[in-house]
Amino acid sequence: MPELIPTGTLMTRSLLALAALFSLAGCAHTQLDASDTLQTDRPVMLPAAGGEDPEAALMFSVLVAEIAVRSGEHDEAARYYGAAALMSDDPAIAERATRIALFARDFEQAQRSADRWLRLAPDSLEASQVSTVLRINAGDAEQAAEQLDSLMGRLLVQGSDPYPTLGAVIGQAQDSAAALEAMRLLSDRRADDVGVHRVYAEAALRFAEPGEAALAVTTQAVERFPESVPLQLLHARAQREAGEIEAAVATLRATVDAHPDSREARLGYARALTEHDDPVFARREMDRLVQAAPEDTQLLLALALMNLEAEQLEPAREYLMRLDALGERENEVAYYLGRLHEMADEPDAALAAYGRVESGDYAEDARLRTARLTLKRDGMEAARELFRPMQQGVDDDLARRAYLAEANILRELGEYAEARGRLNRGLVQFPGDTRLLYLRGLVHERADDIAAAEADFRAILESDPENVAALNALGYTLADRTDRYEEAYELILRAYEQEPDDAAIVDSYGWVLYRLGRLEEAETQLRRAYDLMQDGEIASNLAVVLWERGARDEARELLEAALEREPDHERLQRVRDELVE
Repeated sequence: MPELIPTGTLMTRSLLALAALFSLAGCAHTQLDASDTLQTDRPVMLPAAGGEDPEAALMFSVLVAEIAVRSGEHDEAARYYGAAALMSDDPAIAERATRIALFARDFEQAQRSADRWLRLAPDSLEASQVSTVLRINAGDAEQAAEQLDSLMGRLLVQGSDPYPTLGAVIGQAQDSAAALEAMRLLSDRRADDVGVHRVYAEAALRFAEPGEAALAVTTQAVERFPESVPLQLLHARAQREAGEIEAAVATLRATVDAHPDSREARLGYARALTEHDDPVFARREMDRLVQAAPEDTQLLLALALMNLEAEQLEPAREYLMRLDALGERENEVAYYLGRLHEMADEPDAALAAYGRVESGDYAEDARLRTARLTLKRDGMEAARELFRPMQQGVDDDLARRAYLAEANILRELGEYAEARGRLNRGLVQFPGDTRLLYLRGLVHERADDIAAAEADFRAILESDPENVAALNALGYTLADRTDRYEEAYELILRAYEQEPDDAAIVDSYGWVLYRLGRLEEAETQLRRAYDLMQDGEIASNLAVVLWERGARDEARELLEAALEREPDHERLQRVRDELVE
């Protein structure tokens, strides 16, 4: 841990101060009788003598604080360093006092020390940022806005771009309401500053729930600055997140018409059209961008990834092949070509592409994907030669991922014993790893070993009682595979309260409601889950509830549509056979 005790004159006289400190400890303290015996082993500030040397008192506070840090008594360290910060004119002590208080989660002390740090170092951008974030988190939006205004002023005087710093400060805020209020006040102070309004709009999209709040902020911003392309893009995003898809597309179309040479506008418009399932017009906009900059690798990659994300494989293939022909960003391009070939069910081409990824950020994932594809195509023995070096290598994170990848494919292939064997070895290597335990629980459930599945999920909950994935998995297993419905309900409800918009959890909630006989509530939740994600498992559960409630034609149509998307889905097939035939 770096030392931040006083430097300069104080440091030169530190030995004298230390001698004075020992003198104080030996003879300048108040006597304690037996009734005053301290019931603590924490450092205790000695009462000051009337003529105590201020420098000695300062050194005493710093030394005791450092002893407390090394003893793990961070609350005491924060208190003593806070006292030292008030006695010293050295900003380094105030900075260390702030950081120790933050580590101790004593935010009131951290605020006092940060304010002292800022007073002693008024030009310190770091002090200003820390103090402002603490103001926001304390709910003091008005003072935070003043400090943000002052921070921006200093940055502008220095000739720096203030908006990344402004966004970074707001991004660290934990009190989202205070952060938005501080930005509102700052935007009132700097009403003609388009950059401030842009950061405010970004904050609204980050912190506000999708809907009216973020939309109101961006609407006001584009009304004030109608020529700002970044604000129009943010407004379109707010419209999209509020469910106003047609309005978002219209906003982007108008922005492109007003700024035909803006790459950002055309990219945003093309993305919206792709997401809106309008590939013809989306491709037109993309082609215009490429015509203007046919060798722009960043643009070509952005267009390729946009199409991959939307599962528009042929445009993605064309842009990636253009990039490949240019011979730049070779590892990245090869990796995404492999992803494309996987999506197109072209395993040989995918393996060839992944084999070209020799280094960089995508090399590990390319190795994992190569092993997974080999397992699917050539079987367990061939894949073992690829998985084993990763699982037994020096990179623990890669080893865990390799165990998970291999076991998950084996689970999908119905090789439950083999999957459990891999996970057992992984858990010997990484005892108690929650991801390995979770997957082994899923494998046990598929293999009809419900007791073992429950044991794995409960092992996770013993160390992390509010683990959402384990709560949901255990609850769903009990609801689906046992008659312990009340217990299942309590588990799923705890997960649902934490993640009420997660499709899998909403599905579990709907299914346990069905098991409890609450059919109307079950249908409502399962419809919501299916709206969130059109998944085969959710479709099968919703079909069962619809059938029970008499909506049998709708149940049949739902199953047919789901099976058209996922013809090999085992649960869908079983539900169709049980209900329809």
